[in-house]
Amino acid sequence: MDTLERLVSNAEELVAEGYYRAVESDRRSPSFLESLGTGDQSADVIVEIKFASPTMRSGKSAAAFDDLLAALVAVEPLGLSVLAEPRIFGGHLDFVRRAARTALPVLMKDIIVDSRQIDAAAASGASAVLLIQTLATRGLLRMPVQTLIDRAHDRDMDVVLEVHTLDEWDAATATDADVLGINNRDLSTMDVDLGTTRRLLSSRPKDRPAIAMSGIDRRDQIDEMLHAGADAVLVGTSVMASPNPARKLGELVHG
Repeated sequence: MDTLERLVSNAEELVAEGYYRAVESDRRSPSFLESLGTGDQSADVIVEIKFASPTMRSGKSAAAFDDLLAALVAVEPLGLSVLAEPRIFGGHLDFVRRAARTALPVLMKDIIVDSRQIDAAAASGASAVLLIQTLATRGLLRMPVQTLIDRAHDRDMDVVLEVHTLDEWDAATATDADVLGINNRDLSTMDVDLGTTRRLLSSRPKDRPAIAMSGIDRRDQIDEMLHAGADAVLVGTSVMASPNPARKLGELVHG
């Protein structure tokens, strides 16, 4: 069982245990997707809040979430990506809910394998969810990815569909996903290749906004991703592993 299979198994366990039952929030974060790739785009960096991952331990306490959130919001990124998964990534649905109370758009990041996770994202106030095409490609989803996209749209949320290869790009563009997220990380091996974004965007026409993800820790790398055709980048580990996350985010956002 590789890392991706373990992530899927964990997600299915959390769903079965009822973790994703969520009380409906009266707040919904604004959609950064409405301005993504347009002249109204306010910034080009989405910051991800996660306290751990299969490749990172931030060393920061989840108890300090509110202070961390306030510090990152003050830097004025394009939006927030917030991990909801509690065991591997140190996230929580309540973190999504708290992030949605800010003025910034919120993407709920998770290993989504079930429509109940999408319902939980909507209930927690996220305006977008991340789906992963690799799960469909490897037969790890029990339903078509389009079914999950339809569920998100039914809940008035946008979908970022993550891809890593040209075959996944082609499959993703046949769906109604709103944005393509190009993951520079191979989820099977966890290896990072920053050339992934450039290869995909130079090989296929872009018919919807694209976000570059993973392995980005310098402003010149962000500029490279934008030059390759990405509309924004998502940064997480480089910010969360920094002794001063807000200062690091400021370097990435403002150069």
